[in-house]
This record gives sequence, C-alpha cells and structure tokens, in this order.
Amino acid sequence: MARALALGGMMLAHYAGATRRSDPGWLQALDNAADGRAAPVFATLLGVGAGILAAKRVANRVFVARGVALLALGALIWPYTDRVYLILPHYGLLLAAVVLLRRLDTRALLPLAAVAFLIPSVVAATGDAHGLRSALQPDSYDEVLDIGPTVWNLVWTGGYPLVGWIGFVLIGLWLSRQRLGDAALQWRLLVVGAAVAATQPVLASIDASWAADFLDSSAHSNRTAWYVLSAASAVAVIAGCLLVAGVGRRLQQPLVHLGQLALSAYLLHLVVGGVLVWDWVDRSQPSLAAQVAATAAVFVALAALATAWRARFQRGPVEALLRAVSG
Repeated sequence: MARALALGGMMLAHYAGATRRSDPGWLQALDNAADGRAAPVFATLLGVGAGILAAKRVANRVFVARGVALLALGALIWPYTDRVYLILPHYGLLLAAVVLLRRLDTRALLPLAAVAFLIPSVVAATGDAHGLRSALQPDSYDEVLDIGPTVWNLVWTGGYPLVGWIGFVLIGLWLSRQRLGDAALQWRLLVVGAAVAATQPVLASIDASWAADFLDSSAHSNRTAWYVLSAASAVAVIAGCLLVAGVGRRLQQPLVHLGQLALSAYLLHLVVGGVLVWDWVDRSQPSLAAQVAATAAVFVALAALATAWRARFQRGPVEALLRAVSG
C-alpha cells in the first residue's frame, strides 16, 4: 500500500505542475509535497523489502541479479525518458548494494544513514564545482555506454545519486529489523516521522546563507535537511500504512495490488505520460486542478488494471520477467 501511494505521489510530480497564479494554494501545496517526497518512499521501501528478504536468508546473488536487471532495464529506456528523472538505474544499483549493507549491525544503520545524508552537503559547502545532481540523463545509447560519465551520474551527478540516497535504504533496513507488527511502535514511528517532516516550513523560512548547503529543504535539493525531512515523511507513510492495514480490507485491495505491480505500473505511467498526458499539458496548458484530476484518473485506472491482473496472475508482467531473469 505504501508503494502504491509512493507511485501516486511520483505520478503527481511527473504529470502535474502549477501553471497559473489562480491555481488554488492547497493544490500547489499538494503538488509540492509530492515532488521530492515520493521517490524517497520507494528507496526506503527498497531497504524494508531487502531487509525482510535478507532475514529469510535470500542469497546475495539474488540481490545482485535483480539489481543488475533493474539497472539494465533502466539503461535500456533511459534515452526515451526526457521528461522525468528515471529512478530505475539508481534503484538497481542501490538494490545490488544491499549485499554489503545487509552485513551491518543494526546499531550502525541509522548513524551511517546520517553520514550519508551529510556527505553531499559537506562536499557542496566546501567546493564550488561539486556537480551534485547537475547532469542531464543520457539521451542516446552512446552516452549510456560512455562508462565514466554514466557511473558518475549514478553515484553523484544524476537525479538519485547513490551518495546520499543510500541513506534511505539504510533506514529501510533498520525498519525491517524492528517489531513492525507492534502497534505502539507504529504509532511512535508515525508521530516522530510526521513531526520531523512538519518542520519543513520552519527550515524553509530560515535565512542562513552560511548554512544553505545544509538547510536547503526544497524538493530534490539533495542537501541534509531535504534528506532528513524526506526520510521522516517516508517513515510516517510506512507507519501509517501499517496502522490501517486490515481496516476496510476490501477498499485497500486495489492499492495493495497496485503496490504489488509497482514496477509494471511505473513503466506504464511513463508510456501514458508520453502518449497522452505531457502532450496534452504542453498543448492545452490546463489548470493545476485539471492536471491533478487527470493524474487521479490514471492512478485509479492503474489500480483497477492491477486488481484485474492479480485476479489471474500472481505477479505483474515485468515483475515476473525480473524474477525469471534473476531468480
């Protein structure tokens, strides 16, 4: 369910954007919240899922094979996704990194996540030519196969750089080792996560040029404040889903099914965007309300499609292919 909500937030960030001053403030706030908060939920859930698999003693080769498969899939479609920062190549690299992260002691996970969240800001604060999140995506296979820049894109200059984003995976691994079925723990995670995330307006109002490289909480700034707030939001979303799990189960099922087919749905939302949504937005300049309504319609359609698919098949089409390739 958390994965489905993250997909919905990512769709809102990709499909909708304020174009008029008359757009309602609350809709702009919703759109801004989705931008920069959805992808960290995916990355944190990667850590949770990988931690659960690691606890079941899934072999390292499975993590590596699935990570490489996702990286290859991302590289295959990278030149065709010029409207969004594609997460799949970075996601695959983060998944492969779990073979090392799974060995870490639980007590080390959160401190190491804090270090990961600090490093980009420290580098940005001490060097003008740091290049953090400065590179465009490869727009041809020649660029994808240019190994040096591609590796640097994955690690530092791309949309979801490994340095920094690995902190979300570490937090997810820490969550996977907690008693997540404990309602008291769920409430603590929800309250603490929501309270930390709610400090964003305060941080945004601080005029401290000396600490700008640490306190920039704007979407995808890849600075310490944004990492911390995004991680807190991800923890709150996951805890909230745990708390409501089983309540109104029939109403939740479409979200659950969509989350189970998240990879297939993610790729399909890129196709729908390229075929329908982005051309419509460019041509018609619709209001933010119309864009949000269109996003909601596509999200509901994907949930219905996922539910129909799960009625006949155990896994989504791309998920099944990934499992066949990686074991």
